Amino acid sequence: MANDKSADLQGTGIQPSPHANKSKIELLGIIEQQNQELNALQENFDEASAIQKSLEQAAEVANLGYAIWDDQLDRDIYASKVMAKIHGMEVDEYLEQISSLEAYSELVVDADREAFLNYENNPENHSMESNSFCEYRIKLPNGTIRYLRQHSRLLPTADNVGPRYLIVMQELSEIKQSQEDLKKGQQALATSNSLLQLSAKIANLGYAIWNYDTDTYAEVSEEWANIFGYTKTEFSAKFTALESDITLVHPSDRQRYLDYYASEEEIDIEYKIVRKDGENRDVVQSYHYDPANPQEVFVTLQDITERKREEANLIQSSKMITLGEMATGIAHELNQPLATIKLAAENIAQQASQDRANIPDFIFKKIDRIKEQIVRASSITDQMRIFGREAKEASYAFDLREAVIYAIDLIASQLKLDQIEMTSKVISDPVMIWGHQIRLEQVLLNLVSNASFAIKSSGKTQKQLWIEVSCEDQDWVTLSVTDTGAGIPKGALKRIFEPFYTTKAVGVGTGLGLSVSYGIVHDMGGEMFAENTADGARISIRLPIIKT
Repeated sequence: MANDKSADLQGTGIQPSPHANKSKIELLGIIEQQNQELNALQENFDEASAIQKSLEQAAEVANLGYAIWDDQLDRDIYASKVMAKIHGMEVDEYLEQISSLEAYSELVVDADREAFLNYENNPENHSMESNSFCEYRIKLPNGTIRYLRQHSRLLPTADNVGPRYLIVMQELSEIKQSQEDLKKGQQALATSNSLLQLSAKIANLGYAIWNYDTDTYAEVSEEWANIFGYTKTEFSAKFTALESDITLVHPSDRQRYLDYYASEEEIDIEYKIVRKDGENRDVVQSYHYDPANPQEVFVTLQDITERKREEANLIQSSKMITLGEMATGIAHELNQPLATIKLAAENIAQQASQDRANIPDFIFKKIDRIKEQIVRASSITDQMRIFGREAKEASYAFDLREAVIYAIDLIASQLKLDQIEMTSKVISDPVMIWGHQIRLEQVLLNLVSNASFAIKSSGKTQKQLWIEVSCEDQDWVTLSVTDTGAGIPKGALKRIFEPFYTTKAVGVGTGLGLSVSYGIVHDMGGEMFAENTADGARISIRLPIIKT
């Protein structure tokens, strides 16, 4: 066909162009290049579509919606599916209902509406450079509350269009709920920790973690440090090894403690510690091993000093009850021979009086002396029986002066024998108080007995004791016992009224006198306090006066 064309062209006189074939090839090449470019554009479009689809899926997963707001029309002109879904609607329904800013603000919860409108009406929040956002809540028609975070950005537009804004919105309901649940969990944990710490403090219970590889504490609680009289920081800085830790144990228990430490047995051990202030305390220690973590051990420590004291108090109280019963029995038994001696003395006196001329006067004086001492001994045994009897009767009104005078009469002879000068000052007018006279007499005798012991033990040449009753006003009366003894040690002043606390040597005092006295005074509505004076000590009792 090409040859025929050539013949035709020759027949017409037209010469074929030498570039014709070349142009055709170039044209085909251009067409091929354009086809390749079209294919590339299609591939880019497909890729962009896939990316857009992935972004839409990601936005849906993240509950991230967006819309385009036209400020001139005062409405959204476009909304994504997620944007409509966040508000519980379909896209068409959303674009129809959200017809204005006012219409949208009706969805916002009342408490958040003002903050939302302030954000919307501030142009700076929507500039291209702004990173501001607004968090608020909306209420769906079914009552569901949703938390939203909104970002707004100004979009570039053509002339006479807009302005328009890209509104990006993320639903935070699940995140907020998780945060709320986390907050509640943290509060519950904090409350639980506070209760545990309070319980540990009340129980005097501390804990520590001991590391056997380093022979030191990996951790100690504040309560653990407090048991030894230190803060947690002080304890952790000072006791860093077994050598320093063992100094906390009382010397009498150190070897036993070291033997226990070496045995690594999961049993409790009781021992004494020496606190920072030098006070000795009783503790019980427990070890708890975890087989999965053999290099560390969990240790608990409880201060049981008060419990040990209570146990000792119970034992001592039992002894005192028995002693009281014995005193009552002894008093009863002593009255029998005293009565016999008194009767014999009276018989001797009667027989002697029949032959008085031949019997010297000193014999009659001796007989009278015997009878006087029998009366004195009988009064003492009667008082023992009174103190041995529990005062179960109801309280009653009595004159405080009578109790003081009776106690003074009972103790005066003994003070004279001890060469202690006693001075009493009792007001003349009746002072009526409420309680038991027997018990108040017991209190005063205890105070005088302690004062007498302090005077005799002091070694001073001045041996004086004062008993004074005074009324500061019409409501209170004060009864005080002052001595010229050595005074009360400073460390004992705060503990002197504790049960079984005594500064006397073992076997000399039980430590019950002042504690029992304190309880009696407290039951009578009064108070009791001790103080040192320039020459010795004074213990005072304040009691309420009954208005007559």
